[in-house]
Amino acid sequence: MNPNSTLPDRKLVISHVLSSLNNYWTNDSECLLSLPIINLQRSLTLTIPLRLEKVTIPVWASVCGINGELLVPQECILNNSVKDRWKEVDWWAAAFLLMEGWHERLWESTHGVIHSYSRKLKGWDTRAWDHAWVNRIAMFLRKWLAMLEGKPECFLGKLPTTNIVLSHDVDAITKTHPIRIKQTTFLLFNSLLLCLQFKFNDSLKKLVKSFQFCFSNEDWWVFDKLLKINKEAGISALYHFYADPRPKTFKRWLMDPSYNVSCERVCSLVSTLKKAGNEVGLHPTYDAWYNYRLIEEQRVKLANCVNSKVSICRQHWLRFSWKDTWLAQEKAGLDNDSSLMFNDRSGFRNSSAISWKPWNQLKGEPYNLICTPCTMMDSHLYDYNNFSSNERSTYMKSWIKECREVKGKTSLLWHPQTLTDDYGWEESFIELVDEIS
Repeated sequence: MNPNSTLPDRKLVISHVLSSLNNYWTNDSECLLSLPIINLQRSLTLTIPLRLEKVTIPVWASVCGINGELLVPQECILNNSVKDRWKEVDWWAAAFLLMEGWHERLWESTHGVIHSYSRKLKGWDTRAWDHAWVNRIAMFLRKWLAMLEGKPECFLGKLPTTNIVLSHDVDAITKTHPIRIKQTTFLLFNSLLLCLQFKFNDSLKKLVKSFQFCFSNEDWWVFDKLLKINKEAGISALYHFYADPRPKTFKRWLMDPSYNVSCERVCSLVSTLKKAGNEVGLHPTYDAWYNYRLIEEQRVKLANCVNSKVSICRQHWLRFSWKDTWLAQEKAGLDNDSSLMFNDRSGFRNSSAISWKPWNQLKGEPYNLICTPCTMMDSHLYDYNNFSSNERSTYMKSWIKECREVKGKTSLLWHPQTLTDDYGWEESFIELVDEIS
């Protein structure tokens, strides 16, 4: 039997969900064990691609859902025809499967690593990524128990405070030839797609933009501007730096950043960032997603440069495997990651807006490493969608709104170099900062 299709023991599943969502019941988690939730684990068989079913929840809990409904994996419903369908749902299994990306893990073991491209999950029910369903399930369980006990919800503790972390992956400090090649190619590709969709004006704009980007020589040292924008909004951010000591091969020249983290200018920047109250983390290289030795070597180099411990990371290009990446990061001495996101779209990849310790299938227990999924990045607004200014604003705010509604925690990513005229994305960044400040 495929190990990914077999859930942990029922008690482990429940205890993991309770501890991962502890912010929703800080006063007492044990009392949730009294909820009359059915156990479908003995007969549960996972199938891929992921399919979700709508479950109408009672009026007293309708605020927890979207239009009074929650979505759960189809395997977690016993009977689709009963009136009170919500009583036929294995809520513990549903929360665990979504939070742990169990269907994605099964896909990876069957079809190979997708890294972070949602389009590779063929036939997937993409509604899983539209809302933080796991947080909503937690809010529902909280209300359900309060109703059964005849007590106000606050007996479980206050709801958590929304926490939106702004992060910056420092991929470039100057405009290099590899970046010219990659971004120009991307713009040309988008121009072709728009042309094939008969959007000729938009296609021409992308074409012009590609030539402008390729041949301009703008200064990309924008950190004074970035710090000023964040400071005026009262925001401290997390900056991820590349720190590879190896000599460049052609592939590393093309795919990885080009700066030397040991150079005086970058060291001075890191010192300035830390003095301003920002955090500094590692941006492991394109080829390090499964190799703890490479990650450790880069972590040590960055720690030596910043003269302090480095424990936070996000993988470059979001290169990620459910089986290998967290294991490698943990073995490399890291204890906090925010790589869980899609390259090609915004959304809640594990239907959650939480910081939690993911499940380690090899050991049958949670990792020591904490993961905070990332919901949105700048390229989603510009490179992967042909939005108008108003559409871009609405789209961006919708993800922040969802996180606030569920009192969740998430990370947002904005690359510093996009504040240049070459990209022209500064206006949306300022709007984003204003929205979360």
